Amino acid sequence: MLPTFFKAATTASVVLAALSATVYVVVHYFLGLQHVTCFGGTFGLFGDVSMASKPFIEYQVQRDVAYLFGMTRKLYEMETNFQHIEVYAHRYFGHVLVIDGSLQITERDEVNYHEMTAHIPMAYFPDAKKVLVIGGGDGGALLQLLMHPNVETAHLVDIDMFAMRDMVAAYFPYLHSAYLDPRTRAFAYDGRRWVDEQLEVPENHHSYEVVVLDSTDYGAAESLFTEEFYKQLKNLMATTSILVANVDSPSWNLETVIAVQLLLSKLFKHVYIFHSNQPTFLSGHYSYVFCSDEIHPMKSPIDWNRWAEKKITTYYYNEDVHYASFVLPEFIRSSLLVGSRLKDLPLGEKHPFATREFKQEPPADALRYAAAASAEETDESLAREDDD
Repeated sequence: MLPTFFKAATTASVVLAALSATVYVVVHYFLGLQHVTCFGGTFGLFGDVSMASKPFIEYQVQRDVAYLFGMTRKLYEMETNFQHIEVYAHRYFGHVLVIDGSLQITERDEVNYHEMTAHIPMAYFPDAKKVLVIGGGDGGALLQLLMHPNVETAHLVDIDMFAMRDMVAAYFPYLHSAYLDPRTRAFAYDGRRWVDEQLEVPENHHSYEVVVLDSTDYGAAESLFTEEFYKQLKNLMATTSILVANVDSPSWNLETVIAVQLLLSKLFKHVYIFHSNQPTFLSGHYSYVFCSDEIHPMKSPIDWNRWAEKKITTYYYNEDVHYASFVLPEFIRSSLLVGSRLKDLPLGEKHPFATREFKQEPPADALRYAAAASAEETDESLAREDDD
């Protein structure tokens, strides 16, 4: 009896493996999909997506790598005219936004990404009054820009703005607050078309001091990644201004980072790559591009006293991280057209690196996170004891 059972089980396992392999080949090689949601997305036919403990798999076909997240449940799903939006719940990362099978933000670490896209350019403009975000319908970059009290006008342009706005209102309410700010005006528009139409009005020319392009991974929104688009966008930017755009993982997709810098170097005098730690993005290492004709990321001065006067509370960004983010590992820097160096900094007696006074006592946040971590470890220990 047992040999028959094991033989049947083995046969069933082989059949399931063959089926999985067939689906894998069809999805990744014939359909050409880079990212796939498993057991609740592409493979949702195998179970109820609302059930608990459903894994979410983000797959990067170019590097043959997959990230597995043990989601507790799917909270939301919507197919719009432009994209497939999902929101999951995760025990550690909180609410997780997935668009077209690709993880976009989590409650735990979205702030890393959004602080870098907003505060890096704003540090050079303590009095910037007009800012623009193209993409970024989740409101994260916009929210960080609005933390600067000097901003008087903030425009957000996202092709799926209405769907994104309603989604974040329900599942990321702290990000939705950016939409409610009276300085905000949001447009449900294709970014390329919106820029073209704005340029039909002469007073819009050269009016934005900071522009943030917060799209899906570079190349996914094709109309936003052409030389012609950047030429038009530059016509909306002030003579002294900065454009920051998200790029890709410099560790895994360095060729994309190189191509972006080469493209934008045709249009801007200073084009530099900077990077950050983004744990939930594939590779955990992400990069952005800084573009300006007048501002050099290292050589141009920043009034850090003005920054401090704003009393902006940050989680990831600070003045040290600002400069350090432009210092790249050798395998990246040596592959680029140009890279920043610490020796470019105008060090002197008034520079924050020379006058830094470190606190002797750990900050309140550090104590709070340590206490929370300790409590979490205690809970897990008790759970293990209960299991025993």
